[in-house]
Amino acid sequence: MDLGSSSVLLLQGHAEDSGPLSLQHAAIRAIALALFRANVRWRLLSEVTRSLKEWLADVDLPVKVKRLIYAGLRETFREVQRWGEKHMHMFPDDAARFTKNNVRRVHRGEHLRMFYDCIVWKANKYHIDDYATARKIALEECHNWPVMQFQFAAVYAMIDLLEQDTRFDKIRLRTFRKQIGDHCVYDFWIRVLEDREQWEKLFRPDGLSPHQLVSLVFQFAIVNGYFELMSFLWDRISSQQQEYIGFLNWKKVCFNAEHREVIRFLCTRLCSLNSVGLARITWTSFYDKVYHTLEDDSGNNVLKTESIRKLKCLLDNWCTSLRSAMLSKENFRAFTDSFVNNQPETFAMFLEYLDKNQLSSAREFVDRFYDKRKTSEEAKSLRQMVIRRQQTVD
Repeated sequence: MDLGSSSVLLLQGHAEDSGPLSLQHAAIRAIALALFRANVRWRLLSEVTRSLKEWLADVDLPVKVKRLIYAGLRETFREVQRWGEKHMHMFPDDAARFTKNNVRRVHRGEHLRMFYDCIVWKANKYHIDDYATARKIALEECHNWPVMQFQFAAVYAMIDLLEQDTRFDKIRLRTFRKQIGDHCVYDFWIRVLEDREQWEKLFRPDGLSPHQLVSLVFQFAIVNGYFELMSFLWDRISSQQQEYIGFLNWKKVCFNAEHREVIRFLCTRLCSLNSVGLARITWTSFYDKVYHTLEDDSGNNVLKTESIRKLKCLLDNWCTSLRSAMLSKENFRAFTDSFVNNQPETFAMFLEYLDKNQLSSAREFVDRFYDKRKTSEEAKSLRQMVIRRQQTVD
């Protein structure tokens, strides 16, 4: 049963991030999460995906219901995979991945499979609450596992845990330095916990850029989506340093388009510092994703679907100013290109994000291309979508 492309379209109809929650979405989400929890335990995600796909193909249910459940499972496993990939970066790279007997060691990140039962889901969404999950793991699952508890507390800036001398005394900190001190985040926290005077040395406001170690920790937090650590450090550096470190990593954030809170936080702050510069460096990453959505159905559907998902993530989480700037850039190029290339899904997505003031201008540019393609039924249909949208907004 190949439901890859159709399931994504069905799921997008739920619109979980806007409007009232539908009963269908709530039911499918509950089923998908229940199936995940009942089957995952500590197994590899690839194994669980395969077994559930086989089960779903054989179960006696209507085809439409199967497709909806499959769509829900796709979103569930995609989010769990994101969570896993994010937390793999918690673990320092093992310099010696082979023992003396040439037996390969398992990467420490495989420990994450032990914590699938601790995952906390946000209400009514296929989104994991990363901080709540990490805190649950640190307090409940790692009570007798100090190094793992320290790692979760460090990457999520859990100050109340880090500053407890009974948990992390100087002897343990010295042990941690030998075990995981090569990682920039743990090096940073071990430094400041061992010597409180390091705060002043690491956070000097007179430099254009932050201290090298602080910059490395910032880059780790921003690129890998550790929002709590990033916001903790952000308030402790000067506005010059904020602009430097934020713009330095912004293109990576937009290219990955994975971490919603980081995108939302950085966009708001950087736009207030330099909105023109932010729009200029964002356009390339934005249009690169638009370009991949313009391929016809015979092209790479996986890349196209992924690009649409990332575009939606960016448009959902950008501030109003940047979103408007990207949609109107180069005479509404992203919008008109989706019209010219007859991509109704991409066209409809952009149409939803155009505000009232932009709709009339966007329609003018669409009409210019429509005048050349009046005989095309697809062009008529897309133009009618613009007209209906104008009438709805007005």
